[in-house]
Amino acid sequence: MKYRLVDLLTCSCGKSELAVEGNGIKQVVFDSKIDKVKCINTCAYKNMKMPSDTVTVNDCMKCYSAEILEGVIKCKCGKKYNIKNGIPRFLPESMESNFKKIQDTFSYEWKMFRFGERNWGQDIEFRKNLFLQGIGKKPEDLNNKLILDAGCGSGVLAIEMARSFKMEVVALDLSFGIEKAYENNDNPFVYFVQGSVLELPFKDSAFDLLYCAGVLVALPDTRIGFQSITRKIKKGGRCFIWLYHPIDDEYHPKDKYKMLFYNWIRKNITSPMPIKAQYYFYLSLMPFFLVKQHLEYMIGKKKVKLTWREKMQALFDMFSPIYQNRHTHPEAMEWYKEDGFTNVKVSDIGPYGFGIYGDLL
Repeated sequence: MKYRLVDLLTCSCGKSELAVEGNGIKQVVFDSKIDKVKCINTCAYKNMKMPSDTVTVNDCMKCYSAEILEGVIKCKCGKKYNIKNGIPRFLPESMESNFKKIQDTFSYEWKMFRFGERNWGQDIEFRKNLFLQGIGKKPEDLNNKLILDAGCGSGVLAIEMARSFKMEVVALDLSFGIEKAYENNDNPFVYFVQGSVLELPFKDSAFDLLYCAGVLVALPDTRIGFQSITRKIKKGGRCFIWLYHPIDDEYHPKDKYKMLFYNWIRKNITSPMPIKAQYYFYLSLMPFFLVKQHLEYMIGKKKVKLTWREKMQALFDMFSPIYQNRHTHPEAMEWYKEDGFTNVKVSDIGPYGFGIYGDLL
């Protein structure tokens, strides 16, 4: 964890007077150029409030050269948040069984992922272009912007945002798959945090952009989740979310009954099962899937072959979530308008869902 992150964090009590005690600090190579001091509220490296004339760009260079591997973040209210394996853990104080199941579900899903492989059959170039289309920005407009990737999953896209578009990225996820992302990250401007989108540990109005793809639909209430994330965007900032389509004749004209059957299986059979039992159940389906896929590929019905791990990811994503909320385009557009957004547009429509963005007035 970089000291820089403390400038953006806040305690669940609402205070932002946080201090870091690092028990294990590693010196890392930092050869990027910083033109001005980044932190606005707190210089955690020098343990002082901002603005301060004593904090210089040279201090920032030293700060970015220090990685906190183990330690604790303390608030004046007395609450403490552990930094473990380089990641600050802002987990809810008491996690209900349903939320623990959500965490386990997505932890298992990302357990199947290997860095360098695709996500759901999509390589990183495809996902990068999908991100640009969804967020509705040109690459040059993203340079030096601060973005929150709320529900970063594998973390690959978050790392790519920083690498390709020169963005500063805060990547949050509830699952333990975030640890693999941290281990494989070599970009100093990507900061990983473990936490919930319903209790985001960041200051309000902190981010230029917010990206939340396929996360709100797995919460008990999508609307409440939307209100939680939008508080973190600056005036004039942009928020993008991705949601599932309803299973009806309009959005699923060709596969409505198949999708309804899958949804019935998820609700009544798979999601109630223990996570480990689900894992072995999906694994038992792999021989059938691989044979079927090979035959479809031979006759030209399928153009892309999924690895067995990619298929396991897809099965977890489809059949494991307790919640799988679905919404229409007009419904989501109304949320944006009610919460003070303008320029609201559906920017990406796929076979299973859609992406939509808006700018905060």
